[in-house]
Amino acid sequence: MEEMIARIIEMDKKAREMNETALKTKLSYENEVLLTKEKIKTDYLERANKRISINQQTAQKRADEKLSAITAKNQAVIERLEKSCSENAEKWADEIVERVINN
Repeated sequence: MEEMIARIIEMDKKAREMNETALKTKLSYENEVLLTKEKIKTDYLERANKRISINQQTAQKRADEKLSAITAKNQAVIERLEKSCSENAEKWADEIVERVINN
């Protein structure tokens, strides 16, 4: 009887050890899963931030190019207007005076 009780106690001890080992293994796997999840999340966010940065740079480059084109076009218009004004200022003034006097 004592031997049977000792065997039961020994089996219980082994079962507890196995249970403890299983719990430790489970916790270890859960920690690995959490670490892997965080790594995947971090990697994804890093890639997304790089893509955002590249997209911002591309958009800024396009905006700068458009601004340069518009500025050049505006400068050409200003130069034409200034040339026209300098060539025709006296003629226009004479025409204005003529129209005021004749009306």
